[in-house]
Amino acid sequence: MMNAKKQDIDVVDEENINQDIFDRQKRLKGWDQEKISGSTALVVGAGATGNELVKNLVLMGLGRIYLIDFDFIDQSNLNRCVFFTQEDAKEEKFKAEVVSENAKKYGRTNVVPLVERIEDVDPAIYKECSVTASCLDNLEARLQLNSYSYYHEIPFVDSGIDGFQGSVFCTIPQVKGTPCLQCSMSSKDLDIMWQKFSCTGSEIDSKDGNTELKMANIITTTSIIGALQAQQVIKIILGIDSYLKSRSWNSYVGPPLHGRELRYDGTTNKFFFHEKMKNPSCWICGNQSNE
Repeated sequence: MMNAKKQDIDVVDEENINQDIFDRQKRLKGWDQEKISGSTALVVGAGATGNELVKNLVLMGLGRIYLIDFDFIDQSNLNRCVFFTQEDAKEEKFKAEVVSENAKKYGRTNVVPLVERIEDVDPAIYKECSVTASCLDNLEARLQLNSYSYYHEIPFVDSGIDGFQGSVFCTIPQVKGTPCLQCSMSSKDLDIMWQKFSCTGSEIDSKDGNTELKMANIITTTSIIGALQAQQVIKIILGIDSYLKSRSWNSYVGPPLHGRELRYDGTTNKFFFHEKMKNPSCWICGNQSNE
């Protein structure tokens, strides 16, 4: 093997490079750190997937995150949430506020906690956002965010978790013919959409008075889905301007998942796509057309 001489090697100022915490991701073609740092996301849900999503967006240097969640921390949250501690659970602190405070240890992102229900959020906040994201465990709230996002013409990234399975789906109002989350709802889905699954471990009663079981969850699934969801958020931020200008996405980071749901099955170690179709009769987007 030929030994390279010192004078033949381009010397790089490693110390200065390592002072930039975003140096490695800025080396990706098509990356625009200034664009990311100047963008705002609205994240609804500060539980397991919400912890992962916020952590990832903060580490990538997103400018601001509005984080909505009115729930408090419970012991059952602790094995899946990187921002929560035993002390937080004992004091029953609000999830959004704890994530906001502890996120400061990871980066300079301004995480604004909103301890309120999604329907109570000031509509003006949506106008500030480049993208919205759902990290929720009940269908009603996910459909609400889908509706608000479509109305305000904001790209929406939804996620779902069920044990070893998870999914990510994007609705982008600016893309003509793209289905929204509501489009694929069946009659059965709508019948159960009022059912709320609690993250706190407190059992809830169904309409017939019987006790409902809690949804199974594991940190490996939430970590994977949270990462995929964060990647979709970044794809939208880095590509939406290009799409609106030339109808083509940022070729280096690729297009987001509009019109397709990415599903993960941890039991079979497989990822697969589920094609979504726009429903002409959809309450949210069926009678609207985007250029």
